[in-house]
Amino acid sequence: MQERLPPPSVAPNEWEIIVDASQAFTLSMPRGWRNRAWLHQGGPIPHQLATAQSPGGETALFLGDPTIPQFIDPSGVTMFGPPPGMVVQPYTSIEHFLPGYAQHRFGGLPGFRPGAMVPSPELFRLASESAQRAGAAQAWITAGRLSFSFDEGPRRVQALVFGVCTGVAPLWFAEVHGVSTVGNPEDFAPALLEMVASRRATPAMQQRQMQERARSAAQHQANMALIEQGTANLRANHQQNMANLRGMAASHQAHMASLHASHDAHNAAWQSQQAAQSAAHQSYMQASASDDSHRRFVNAIAEERTVVDGAGNTYQVADGYDRYFRRRSDGAWIGTRDHRDLSGIPGVNPDDYDEVKIKV
Repeated sequence: MQERLPPPSVAPNEWEIIVDASQAFTLSMPRGWRNRAWLHQGGPIPHQLATAQSPGGETALFLGDPTIPQFIDPSGVTMFGPPPGMVVQPYTSIEHFLPGYAQHRFGGLPGFRPGAMVPSPELFRLASESAQRAGAAQAWITAGRLSFSFDEGPRRVQALVFGVCTGVAPLWFAEVHGVSTVGNPEDFAPALLEMVASRRATPAMQQRQMQERARSAAQHQANMALIEQGTANLRANHQQNMANLRGMAASHQAHMASLHASHDAHNAAWQSQQAAQSAAHQSYMQASASDDSHRRFVNAIAEERTVVDGAGNTYQVADGYDRYFRRRSDGAWIGTRDHRDLSGIPGVNPDDYDEVKIKV
């Protein structure tokens, strides 16, 4: 049995600098662990994600969760609706957000049992410093941590999830980080927070962010111009309507009835929209991971599966397929559903591929 390594310390010689695959950000990760960092482009603002597994597989750390959307407070929604990819929801502080997140994300794990929810002054400080560096000095920030446990075969696994909700009106964001281990998760909490504290955008990403902020500012000005124009049009229409009413006293009652009907239709449409958005959010919160090992825990976060070839080599592939095939010449992958093979796929020679098994 491989000797279990002690928790990584915060000493610089115990860390290595990792750059994500898209060259967007860097962070420090425990030296000698199986480390990975990547950028997930699943919404208006990309998620910075990272996972680290101890050499023996007893402990897993993760930063970020790509399934968490970005939110906008109802007060910030204009007549044009919310920005694409945003979920309309009032700002939710972390003590209300994190227990529901943990239940719906990990509640399907065998023997899942939630523990205590307490504030996290360390994460609050890191989030506040990050907001100040980004120029959001007036951000509304709440941070906390929640413990829970679950079964992995005969072993009991202890987990600790840190979360922070940051509001920059009318937008707000939720971010989570966690550790699961067969030991004491408190031993690894400093390492997890060190990973969070070390994240920095690369110079190329900083330039892209400045360009994106300029583009967003220009778009905001354009939207405000449209709103101003719409207001002017409404004012002109109102004045014309009042002039018409003064010359059409006999039709006043009919006109008022029409206005009430229009208002009722608008209100009914708004209520229908809110109900649909609430149902979409509830559907998201009901998504949960049902994995029963550290490998599946990490795969659930990364939305991947582990496969193994005939020689015992393992690979990470995108989730969502029933069979996977690897081309021998260059390692390219093809996934099929409903247990189809490669015969009949245009441009594909099945003899060039080896099928791998899904590691359960």
